[in-house]
Amino acid sequence: MSPSLKSLIDNIRSVINESDWQTFDAALESLSKTIKQKDLERICLEQSIFQEAFEFESTSRWNRGKWAAEKILEYTLPLHIEISDKLLRKSEVDQVKCILINNGIYKNVSSIDYVAENGSGNSQIIAAQYCSIKTLRSLKGHKSSKVRKVYFNRLGPVECLDEMLSDSIADIRYEGIARAPYDYKKLISLTREIARSPFSLLIKKIPLDYLPMLLANRNVKDRWVSNLFEQRISSGR
Repeated sequence: MSPSLKSLIDNIRSVINESDWQTFDAALESLSKTIKQKDLERICLEQSIFQEAFEFESTSRWNRGKWAAEKILEYTLPLHIEISDKLLRKSEVDQVKCILINNGIYKNVSSIDYVAENGSGNSQIIAAQYCSIKTLRSLKGHKSSKVRKVYFNRLGPVECLDEMLSDSIADIRYEGIARAPYDYKKLISLTREIARSPFSLLIKKIPLDYLPMLLANRNVKDRWVSNLFEQRISSGR
């Protein structure tokens, strides 16, 4: 570790641990004037160095280190915009990439596509909200349910309805059932739905001829669900 990098880490830790609410902004401005771009880049690239710089000494209070990291980086990264795209593509630090995307700190907007397609964690979820539709479609069937929720929210049920109805997450299936047309044929395949919320909605929307198939579902034992079932049967439609 170079002397200048060690000095920057010490200065950051001093700002975090020694300044209070009244003096933090002044300390931050003073810190920004001493930062060498290569040292800031190193801190933002490597998780271990980032953690060393932004570790808050007391464990008895809220995570001031995370808060301070956000404030410090929001202030200093725009002053070193030249490293922003490299950080989005190569940083090990999810928080850094979240800050860059949320604050529009980049020179090439296509870096958002890169994070959406190749990233992980919260930064990928954020990138998925802003990436191109082409990149968004490449996230079909993503292992992260949070990424899939963004995928479905942006593309919508007109394009993704059957995928939503088949998803492994109950919240997504619920949204699929909510957007499905009444008597939609795909709903017939959901008679074994185990989650109460989507099943309750299914009772209202499945074709009437297939409603008796739901009687074998354990959710019908629930009094509230059973009442919904009886109301649908009684309505005859």
